[in-house]
Amino acid sequence: MGGKSRIARQIAEFINEIPRRKVQNCQAPGPDNHDYGGGGTDCFVSLFCGSCAVESKVQGFSRKILNDRHKYLIAMLQGVQNGYNLPESITPEEYRYIRDHKDEDPALAGFVGFGCSFGGKWFGGYARNASGTNYALQSKRSLLKDMATLQDAHFVCEDYRRVCIPPGAVIYADPPYNNTTGYSGERFDSSEFWRAMRLLADTGHTVFVSEQEAPPGIECIWEKPFTRTLDRNKGNQFTVTEKLFYLPARRHGPCTW
Repeated sequence: MGGKSRIARQIAEFINEIPRRKVQNCQAPGPDNHDYGGGGTDCFVSLFCGSCAVESKVQGFSRKILNDRHKYLIAMLQGVQNGYNLPESITPEEYRYIRDHKDEDPALAGFVGFGCSFGGKWFGGYARNASGTNYALQSKRSLLKDMATLQDAHFVCEDYRRVCIPPGAVIYADPPYNNTTGYSGERFDSSEFWRAMRLLADTGHTVFVSEQEAPPGIECIWEKPFTRTLDRNKGNQFTVTEKLFYLPARRHGPCTW
């Protein structure tokens, strides 16, 4: 749910413009006459990396710091990075056992909890359909494909406000949508999030945010509508417009929270 696989490459292209143009503490024109300026071109930081659909397509940075607060998700990504052999099938009985014994194998729990659940919702129900799709195999192939470009990434499990970010980084944030709940069931504070993003830009970072809406004064540089499905009922669909917002670096110096 909320995954960016269908639009990941389009989002990554905007981020890739920064190192591609070798912008370093200056203003330079970007695509569609937008100005992409400020910030360094050496380090890319993702504050809510999820399954890394976008992050795996970001190129041109010598360092990648990928963060997510979900410890089982990060355990899975670190495990795959270190050669963890993901299963190619999961039975309903195995799904329930892993759900109830997550800490026996956090990497496996991360894979099954997302990759084998309906809609990618954390242990939101065993994924199945009438055609017998093997969701475990499908998820494994997709994950391994994305992780192939992230072998040198540094994975972090922190609150997004506590990630240590090098000066002048290029930052991408894909937070829980406004008025929705996060992994833990707690409502995500979007107002606080946007204050944090403004602070990052004000302290010399270049910031891109995936959201549906943003506070006044923050530029939307790209958008695309598409449909989502809430449950197994294919008729229960709704349309959302994914948007990419841009906050240029305003001054240069270390970020302090």
